[in-house]
Amino acid sequence: MRPSNYDSKKETPSKPIKQLWQKSGSCPDGTVPILRTQKTDLLREISLEENSVAPAMESDHGGCYNLQCPGFIQTNKNINIGGPVSPLSIYGSEQYAIEVKIHKDPENDHWWFSYFEVPLGYWPGSLFSNMKPSANYIQWGGQVYNRAPGGRHTNTQMGSGHLPKEGGGKASYFDVCLYFNLQHDVVVPYNFPTRATKPSCYGISELGIDENQVGAGFFYGGPGGVDCDK
Repeated sequence: MRPSNYDSKKETPSKPIKQLWQKSGSCPDGTVPILRTQKTDLLREISLEENSVAPAMESDHGGCYNLQCPGFIQTNKNINIGGPVSPLSIYGSEQYAIEVKIHKDPENDHWWFSYFEVPLGYWPGSLFSNMKPSANYIQWGGQVYNRAPGGRHTNTQMGSGHLPKEGGGKASYFDVCLYFNLQHDVVVPYNFPTRATKPSCYGISELGIDENQVGAGFFYGGPGGVDCDK
């Protein structure tokens, strides 16, 4: 299955994702790669359940950040969604970025997730009955949920683990942020507000609109830790 406006010329990303499993082969047509659950994954999951909470998701008893919850339907056989990718950015050195897009298919209301214009899968429109004909607002950024075990904030990093004030090559960032209006025209979000709930340990600072007026951007993230309790 593909979006109704799919361009077959974009079958392969302009900047291919490199994943370790691809060295061992590929998936046949009609199948998708599945992330193998290992002991370390289960231990990590237990730790997350004990030390974190996601109010926006747990309040309605549904949703998650990975494919362990039903809902998202993967259609691309070449990418293991949720698996590690390479190359990775190096602090103070070489930097890498990916281009992702979420858009609504006007013919069936499915919400498609794409990497460099190549669709990887979709959320069925039936999951978002309150988003017809469109969303009310859009947010970009990062989130860290924490139950503060022992009364202290964990050392959970956001982004690269460095504050926005460190700037390019060190702090994580979003760039060329755009959205589609009801007419499916691309819109640049001028003068968008920024907000950090724990600015002492996680921050955000605007990059502003680039000189070509392509889109907006910002640095974000931080180290977490005891400063979050201040």
